[in-house]
Amino acid sequence: MHVINALLPVFLLVLTGYLLLHLKFADDVFFHTAARFVYWIGLPSVLFKNIAETTLTLSDAWRIFVMMTIATICIALLGVLISHHLKLNPCRRKTFIHTSFHCNTAFVGLPVILYSLSAYPDSQKLIGMASMAVAPMIPVFNIMSVIVMRGNDTSGRGNLTGALLGKIATNPQVLSCLAGLAVSFIGLKLPLAFSRTLGSLGSMALPLALISIGAGLTARNVRDGFSAAVLASLCNVVLLPLVGWVVCRIWGLSRAEMLVGLIFLACPTASCAYIYARQLQGDPAFAGNVILISTLISAPALWLVLAWGLPH
Repeated sequence: MHVINALLPVFLLVLTGYLLLHLKFADDVFFHTAARFVYWIGLPSVLFKNIAETTLTLSDAWRIFVMMTIATICIALLGVLISHHLKLNPCRRKTFIHTSFHCNTAFVGLPVILYSLSAYPDSQKLIGMASMAVAPMIPVFNIMSVIVMRGNDTSGRGNLTGALLGKIATNPQVLSCLAGLAVSFIGLKLPLAFSRTLGSLGSMALPLALISIGAGLTARNVRDGFSAAVLASLCNVVLLPLVGWVVCRIWGLSRAEMLVGLIFLACPTASCAYIYARQLQGDPAFAGNVILISTLISAPALWLVLAWGLPH
């Protein structure tokens, strides 16, 4: 029952966003603004506060980060093999590979972590560990995404590389994590008023992130490439955490470390995969289908992870 209580609010908020848009209670402008608030203010506030107020060091999170990176690379390589076997056209092939490994760690993973681990023993340490582990995954996902989506196209690679590095260096989640680490290492204590303000901003951001995802779901053109979209979704939501679990077992990660990493890896395909497909000559409609299908599949996947990892 605890697993249901931890996970159900996440998907009820996603459903709320879908209904708010389709019942015309809120429009695209509202959800676009909400997403900008979450990206630039809400999530950075959560990450900064969680990291700054813990006594963790990078050594507490690097094993989770390395495990997630290894699993992500393995699934990307598997996606290459599957896409070639399916004989997809070049645009859909690179979008298939990209959507098979790029999971939504920030907009889905962090809310699930915060909602579900509050009852876990030493939950504050786990939440801080999760915040530290997810920060370096942001540039990893971005770098891998560009490598896959550019393929063999070498035109303008220097400009693209510079733009990518600039985007990573100015990413608000990365910067907030670095700032939180600096505060934690120095040993500064956040003023109570500032800490409460950050907590309030974070409390606003997480439900807004989830309802924004719900508003972005669409069933249009799902039949186009449906079987391939299902395969990409299964790679992302099912095979990715399975590979991560194998790496955890081989490497000897603790149960708590495994739980944090597997929650992130069982998240659906990141919504930015649609943007990458539009900007880098991929297949945007196919990317949208994978985002929709993987979001639906992630519900039972995350339930299984939490049922395994949470204390009964």
